[in-house]
Amino acid sequence: MNTTPHNLHPAVPGLPSAGTVSGRLYSGLQPSERVQERYEKFIDAGIEVFGTVGYASSKIKTLCHCAGLSERYFYESFDSREHLLTDVYERISTNLMQQVTAALQDPDAEAKDAIKASLAAVVNFMLGDPRHAQIVLVEIVGISEELEAKRHLAMTNFAGQSMGALLVLGGLEGPVVKEMLGGGLGSQGGGSKSRAGIRPVDPNHPLAEVFEFARLTAISMVGGVNNMLLDAVIGGTTANVEKILEVAYQLICNASSGIRALAGTGPARPARK
Repeated sequence: MNTTPHNLHPAVPGLPSAGTVSGRLYSGLQPSERVQERYEKFIDAGIEVFGTVGYASSKIKTLCHCAGLSERYFYESFDSREHLLTDVYERISTNLMQQVTAALQDPDAEAKDAIKASLAAVVNFMLGDPRHAQIVLVEIVGISEELEAKRHLAMTNFAGQSMGALLVLGGLEGPVVKEMLGGGLGSQGGGSKSRAGIRPVDPNHPLAEVFEFARLTAISMVGGVNNMLLDAVIGGTTANVEKILEVAYQLICNASSGIRALAGTGPARPARK
């Protein structure tokens, strides 16, 4: 994710690059550091305003008041409210993916425990601070083609993680998972700009049916968990974290029985906690 204010990029006409921002120290900070500091204040303000007031009802003056900065400084870092919303969304998505990946890559956890931890990371991150869920699940929807593309890519990244979990719970560990996901469970990395690890299914692969089943199931599961979280936000049941986590984990365990049946790796029955 790009967390650098656009006026530090040399490609932006009429604005100084990182190498040309200069001036005297103020409060012990270089000019470029002050620009970054103001940028971060606007990111925090965006999370607060978009996550509570909502994007459609927000105004630049409100964002500036929340950040404690003037409109001059808003336009130092952003072209528009949508530009700020985009950066806020990418910040939230990146932070969430980093937490999910860290849980999946825990070297001391067994696979099923790592998967449960990754689901807990999603549910707690989104509902522990309902502003996150409001922005990710409500505020960015339908704003622009660019944001829709970013949203789809982020969803695909999470589907990649879910597909890896399905294959592991379905008894297809090690090289098979790496072959399909380009590195294995938790290997996709963070950031909504990174490409998801799901590779196109080769119809001639001996496990092509298994891979396609896992891919489609993972996509549907991500949508289902998203809707559970959206229901919690809209319905005011964000404190229902444990039950949502239980249902999400049972969904992936139940789905893994289909993987086992197709792959011949075990009985076609739901995995237990």
